[in-house]
Amino acid sequence: MNSTGFTLIELLVAVALALIVLFAASNLLISSSGSATNLQARNDLLQEGQIAMNYIATNVREAAYVYPNGTTLNLGGGYTTARPGGGNWVVGDATAPILAFIRSPRVMTGTPCFNPTTNTISNQDACYKFIAYYPVLRSGWVSNATGENNPGADAANASRWLLVEYTRNLPSNAPPALSSLGSLNVSGGSGKLLLDYVQPAVTNLPRLFTIQADTPQTPGNVRVTLNLSLSRLTSGKEVNIPARTSADPSTWTQTLSAAPRNIGTLPP
Repeated sequence: MNSTGFTLIELLVAVALALIVLFAASNLLISSSGSATNLQARNDLLQEGQIAMNYIATNVREAAYVYPNGTTLNLGGGYTTARPGGGNWVVGDATAPILAFIRSPRVMTGTPCFNPTTNTISNQDACYKFIAYYPVLRSGWVSNATGENNPGADAANASRWLLVEYTRNLPSNAPPALSSLGSLNVSGGSGKLLLDYVQPAVTNLPRLFTIQADTPQTPGNVRVTLNLSLSRLTSGKEVNIPARTSADPSTWTQTLSAAPRNIGTLPP
């Protein structure tokens, strides 16, 4: 009786071909997985950036006063107000910019802002509010924050910035006077995470905030521009919003401007 089968050489060739196919398939799977991860990261950055920009613009439009360039602000200590590089927060600073303003109350009737009997805030929406937006180094924030305020460790992006919203209700039922804003105590407020993976300042990158606040501040001569650039390293590749079509940092930002509607409503 004749018997048929594979020779050793045929088996070795078959195994070699199978390994080649498996190697090619695994590379395709890894490449597809990396592409999907990068695409998801890009979509997340794009969506979160747009939400943050619109949110900031909405608050700016309700501002009654915008702190002009050169103003030094003391927000107190702690990781939520830690300026990248240390030192004081100064409006208009190119290295670590800050935007700060007084927002008008969102309701003017009903329960007043402040209860002098209990010395507490009764209705936050009835208060004039100090609001500031500024960057904090991601690694410093993550090592201290807890709960929803902590976006999670990400060693590959430790040097990126987080964009923080800082708020403090002004404990008064009357608007602050313009003459008092320079000495107004704005420390003791709270800072919360607004946006992750903000591009740190580099040469020729437009400032995160550009502020035009002529004196005296009147409707039409105050405008705030947000120049947002996001960058995240994921799967060994940089994901940038907006996409970087040039090596020139001056082209790396997405811009949104807003003009406050309540400028000029504060008493002298």
